[in-house]
Amino acid sequence: MSSPKPPKSPVAPADQWSVASLLADPERCYRAVISRDWRFDGRIVLAVSSTGIYCRPSCPTGIRPKRANARFYATAAAAQGAGFRACKRCRPDAAPGSPEWAMGDDLVNRAMRAISAGEIDRLGVDGLADGLSVSPRHLTRMLHARVGATPLSLARARRAHAARQLLEHSNLSMTEVAFAAGFGSVRQFNDTVREVYDRTPSNLRQARMAKGVASGASSPGKRHRSLAKVGDSPHRSDGQAVHASAPVPTTLRLAIRPPFDAAEVIRFLTSRALPGVEHGDGSTFTRLLSLSGGPATITLRPEFDDRRGGESASVDDGMNVELRVTDLTDLSAAVSVAERLCDATCDPAGVVELLGADPHLGPSVHAHPGRRMPACADGFEALVRAVLGQQVTLGRGLRLAGQLVSAVARPAPDWAPSGLTHLPLSAADVAAADLSMLGMPGARRRALTAAAEAVASGVVSFDAHASRQAVRQALLAVPGIGPWTVDYVALRGLADPDAFPIGDVALQRGAANLGIDRAPLALLTRAEAWRPWRAISTAHLWANAGNGVQP
Repeated sequence: MSSPKPPKSPVAPADQWSVASLLADPERCYRAVISRDWRFDGRIVLAVSSTGIYCRPSCPTGIRPKRANARFYATAAAAQGAGFRACKRCRPDAAPGSPEWAMGDDLVNRAMRAISAGEIDRLGVDGLADGLSVSPRHLTRMLHARVGATPLSLARARRAHAARQLLEHSNLSMTEVAFAAGFGSVRQFNDTVREVYDRTPSNLRQARMAKGVASGASSPGKRHRSLAKVGDSPHRSDGQAVHASAPVPTTLRLAIRPPFDAAEVIRFLTSRALPGVEHGDGSTFTRLLSLSGGPATITLRPEFDDRRGGESASVDDGMNVELRVTDLTDLSAAVSVAERLCDATCDPAGVVELLGADPHLGPSVHAHPGRRMPACADGFEALVRAVLGQQVTLGRGLRLAGQLVSAVARPAPDWAPSGLTHLPLSAADVAAADLSMLGMPGARRRALTAAAEAVASGVVSFDAHASRQAVRQALLAVPGIGPWTVDYVALRGLADPDAFPIGDVALQRGAANLGIDRAPLALLTRAEAWRPWRAISTAHLWANAGNGVQP
């Protein structure tokens, strides 16, 4: 897939893309607005004081604001807090999020990842702060200093965006949309949508219908008549979670920073599909999930330009996602999994600028600028894959995984798609199982049991707010878990964009095939220049390794 030509605007070094550096240089931000530089979308938002509207820097409107009227904010939530409402044309709230939050491991980075995953909706600000081992006041102060918004404001902006997605792309009723997006009441939902978008929820849905999108919202049904606001959590008046009587498909579109090779992501996931839990047919990828409200399925399907035909015509800035959830309030969690599978936080412009400069890695990067490193659905699954994949080929690792799923995992619900027979593995079930059926050395079986026990007991936590460094240290303390396993888990379990499994044989072979010294020390030294995108360098090295890459 070819990369879109970037607009003519000043190119800054990769280390100059941080939110702090951008906001400290409003003239640079304004030049990006004048040139409609799409690379700034999601990193900052433009607010225009004369109109009261905030936009993407690349907003296609024909009139550019005067410099004196331009204001710049780190997030849509910060712009909303300053009294601005979202542009109806460029949809700034739907822009891909800043890649910065995926990189670091400090308090703000972890908090932003957790908020994006919906942890405030589930735990509240106090619960999030407790998970981060800080006070709610300190968390609020740090977020306001870095991104200009409070935790509640950020969560509110996330809910508003989720609601708009559901209004424009799903056939859920208004009540269902409200609670699926994380609002505590229909009134809160209505008020927020009107304030953020200057439209009612009905107006947003009518606009969708006017564009020719199929409608026919489902009836809310009697199950919603007892709905009442209980704090910030969507529950019935009797305190029980709201469940859909049967899973119905909800289709959304993930906006992803271009270029994005959706077809290659599907191929990557399909080639590593966990037997019984995942299935890919070359054009789509489907898997089962175990969410707090019950089983769910997620299907990824590349979006195609109808004006052209063939795989090469796939649209490179998004992915269509079909979700089926038992509990509507699990939709946001399912979307977070979709973002992990698509590596939605990657910054391809920064990747091409940095990795493309390497004389040996560069040709692969320029030939495939939309390549990503898809993560696993969760950290424990990545850990299981890593232990089973120690010193074996991809095929052998997947066969072992299939045996484990068949013996230990719980059966899939009756409504699961054909080929999906089991729910994802749980740490508690693996820890309690007799693993003698697995055809691998006893030491490796004991390592898998010990790893599952560590996760089940909470010694190792893969929560969205967990420190990546803390997880690494906890894993290394588990008997039988070594550096390669930890690096692999960081790569595909923690979605660390700078993870680099130096001990991986396929990675070393890919380096050699590109003319790079494969000796671990030499390769590790060479890779220092690839920070903070060493995970994407791993994807390129794997792609050039030939057959037998690790699972």
